[in-house]
Amino acid sequence: MRVPAPPPSESLQIQVPDVTLVDQHGREVRLWSDLVRGQVVAINFIFTRCKTICSPMTATLARVRKELGPQAPVRFISITLDVAHDTPGKLARFAEPFSPGPRWSFLTGEPEQVKQALVALGGYTPDKEAHRPLVLVGNATAGRWLRVDGLGSAASILDAIREVRAASAPPPELEDATTARDASAARYFTNTELVDQHGKPHRFYEDLIRGRKVLINFAFTSCKGVCSPMTKHLAEVQRKLGARVGQDITMITLSVDPANDTPESLTRFARKFSTGPGWYFLTGARENVSLVLKKLGGYTEDPAAHSSVLLIGDAATGTWVKAPAMSAADNIVYAVEHLDDPR
Repeated sequence: MRVPAPPPSESLQIQVPDVTLVDQHGREVRLWSDLVRGQVVAINFIFTRCKTICSPMTATLARVRKELGPQAPVRFISITLDVAHDTPGKLARFAEPFSPGPRWSFLTGEPEQVKQALVALGGYTPDKEAHRPLVLVGNATAGRWLRVDGLGSAASILDAIREVRAASAPPPELEDATTARDASAARYFTNTELVDQHGKPHRFYEDLIRGRKVLINFAFTSCKGVCSPMTKHLAEVQRKLGARVGQDITMITLSVDPANDTPESLTRFARKFSTGPGWYFLTGARENVSLVLKKLGGYTEDPAAHSSVLLIGDAATGTWVKAPAMSAADNIVYAVEHLDDPR
């Protein structure tokens, strides 16, 4: 007998852990910083050998996704309850009939990491066969979370998504200005696809800039000049900013030599300086990287002549400042923390 999930009601208290999981494409992703932070999300719990509720529940989410449309700012996440069996390949085959698209991640990983995620999100059960058909709908920006019956109608999940999205809507008198600022920032920065040091693709504005403060600098891995000392210095800035990097602050190092800087070479470069989560070293197709560099004032034909300026900004407020990347670490931290102070 199916045990129904509770209807949308009072918001739940959810703390999403930033555990490292693996998606259906075999890419490592961090649950909070890569998938949930700054997003409206719908999360369910499934396993590929399930003979009862998992496929119907996932089909309901697929109808929700279709109703919202491919451009809707909602991310879908399905986490396995059977890590011993559900490899990325098996999850990909399970997902295929539902046409998940790029904004739906089916996740597995190390057992302890997956269990930590399931416990935090209320999806853990010792007996996977007895799991409840829960869909957790949340707005990570506003901290608004609801549980919905995953076997109910698609309309009930859509209602929950609309409810949590409304939680961070600006007051009516500011809505037009806020929406216009976001649209303007999206047009300027673009959603050009770049790739990080782990091989994971990101849309530049929506995935890395929107909804957080950012620090952006320019470098390349074969640099014989400022790049290594600059990255070492910014690693000290990251340590001083602490856990906020990866939560409401993102650090970005954009390669000025995409023809030679692969994700693998960027990984090796980042490891030399013990950089932590929330710092993205980006490369990609040359035309994509060049477009973003030009938007940021960092483009150069000669990588050795690249800028050592650090950009510090908040797209939500439209506030951006420049500083030498080798400025005192405490001064950079102060600039980030007081970026939006009245002037």
